[in-house]
Amino acid sequence: MDQSLLEKIIKLDENDELNIIRILILIDKMAGRNHKQTIDGINKLVKLDFLLRYPVALERALAQLKEEKDIPKIDIQEYERESVEANLMYFNYGPWDSRYRRFLTILEAKGLIAYTISGKTVKVSITHTGHKIVEGISEFSEFNPYVVRSGLIKRHFGSFSSKKLINFFYDVFPEMVTMAQGEEIKL
Repeated sequence: MDQSLLEKIIKLDENDELNIIRILILIDKMAGRNHKQTIDGINKLVKLDFLLRYPVALERALAQLKEEKDIPKIDIQEYERESVEANLMYFNYGPWDSRYRRFLTILEAKGLIAYTISGKTVKVSITHTGHKIVEGISEFSEFNPYVVRSGLIKRHFGSFSSKKLINFFYDVFPEMVTMAQGEEIKL
């Protein structure tokens, strides 16, 4: 990979708008056809977004499920296999990006998502405005991989509880078991 391509990939990851769009598409897909379903817990959302953000991780997770049922193969571009993103750190049972709360706050402030609290669980949902924005974004071919992969994530991991997802991550990504908190995740 030449240096200019690597620099472009790093700059893309530093672009808050791209991260926010990816997260919004995921939240919208997780809301289902009626746009009413919630993601129960920010940690669950982060783990689902980890699969979306890193298609190699999604491919590995789907391969683990393949033993159980017929799972489709995902289309991963070569640059996605070779990209180096250094912002996800291991934190309390899985991946975490220090900018995550900021992304969610921006989405909420713009009226694109909403939060409700049930006990100790923060439930994240899409708003009507957020869904309309995703409909518009989905028309751009550049975002099609996020839309397609978010659908796969919803279909295969959406029903997982946060705890089941944590245990699944430990099975699929055993390297996370021995990682220290704050250590960079490398797949």
